Amino acid sequence: MKKYDKIMMRRVLGLSWPVILEMSGVMLTGVLTTAMVGRLGAVALASVGIATMVQLASAMVVSAFGTGASAIVGRESGAGQWGEVRRTTGQALSLGALLGSLVAAAGFFGASPLFRIIGAEEAVAETAGRLLEILFLFTPVFLMMSIGNAVLRGLAKTRTAFFIGTFSNLVALVLSYLLIFGVGLPRLGVMGVAWSTGVGQLLGGLVALAVLKLNPQIALRWKDLLEWRMDSIKKILRISLPAAMEQAALQGGRITFTFMLTGVGAVQFAAHQIALQVESLSFLPGFGFSVAVMTLVARSLGRNRSRLAERLVRVTGWLAVTTMTVMAAIFLIFAEPLTGLFITDPDVIYWGTYCVMIAAFEQPTIALTYVLAGAMRGAGDTRWPMYVTILGVWVFRMPLVYLFVKVLGWNIVSVWILTALDFLVRSFVLWQRFRTGEWKRVY
Repeated sequence: MKKYDKIMMRRVLGLSWPVILEMSGVMLTGVLTTAMVGRLGAVALASVGIATMVQLASAMVVSAFGTGASAIVGRESGAGQWGEVRRTTGQALSLGALLGSLVAAAGFFGASPLFRIIGAEEAVAETAGRLLEILFLFTPVFLMMSIGNAVLRGLAKTRTAFFIGTFSNLVALVLSYLLIFGVGLPRLGVMGVAWSTGVGQLLGGLVALAVLKLNPQIALRWKDLLEWRMDSIKKILRISLPAAMEQAALQGGRITFTFMLTGVGAVQFAAHQIALQVESLSFLPGFGFSVAVMTLVARSLGRNRSRLAERLVRVTGWLAVTTMTVMAAIFLIFAEPLTGLFITDPDVIYWGTYCVMIAAFEQPTIALTYVLAGAMRGAGDTRWPMYVTILGVWVFRMPLVYLFVKVLGWNIVSVWILTALDFLVRSFVLWQRFRTGEWKRVY
């Protein structure tokens, strides 16, 4: 390997590890919060699960506007255009607050009816609705934190974003314990989760805003937040709307996918959920490499170094495929013990083991999908990641899952095979787009 490639690898790894740790912190916070809520009973646990899923799904769609901001900030900072970086940051934060307020209003008034429409039992629907009303109140500040961190990643400041995310998670975790069980604070039970999560997001959003104001290169001003600049807004929307549509397709598919799989029975559905938990470990490095390549591609293209951008994608792809192939080997060898960490039921372990082993075969294609999509987002070519997500989830996977599970009554293993084929199709289409080089000329 050339010395220059080794330098690029160190750069990629330096940007990736804070993102991986940040996402690990999110997962750990979720696990510990779930453990605390589990002591309150099944209704509380189910309510928190579905309320959080809906709130995050809706917030992820709107927070995709951070993708456009990150790509523009990365490109303009690479070109040394710090005035444009400041304007883009301010407009993206204001846009996030506005859209977040609209989502919060819609979610607050639509939370309770939603769970009754989807058929949740009355106790779960009522509790989840109340939780969601509280969670949606904090959506604007959650989006400010999310977009602020996206901007920082675009500036290659992934460590700062990691510290802000970790601070928010720690606040939420400590407050959850105090409010759920009434330790030194009023005992709110399951509602304590919603309030503690919201307060963590509020403080995280304020810290992100303070960092962007105090950063000497950005020096964000109130004027940048309060004055609408349609040229900047249009540029952000042009790159962000496809990313938001991609997230809508992905999150909608995830929820639909979950409801469709209830037909396989409790044992196989439990095995599926456990296999997802195991496989999610491999998504952490994939997401970290995706963010790193997005930042580096944007900055390289901002300096008019398109050949360097392409080389960075190849080096990052090699790192991601190698790392996730190691994960694949671990899944294959330790599939049964990994499944057994979550449950002792032998039937669930049997099906979960098969699912984890199939998950091993999709790791290289997931790695390629993450890296290539991240590179295209950094270049401003957000349409193609959107196209392949819609193709993979709604044209390929969903109809076939419906056919095999709902119509033919096949077991959960068929679903995991289809998922592996889905990522194979997505990675192939993205690779063909990458080879054309057109993604470098979209911005």
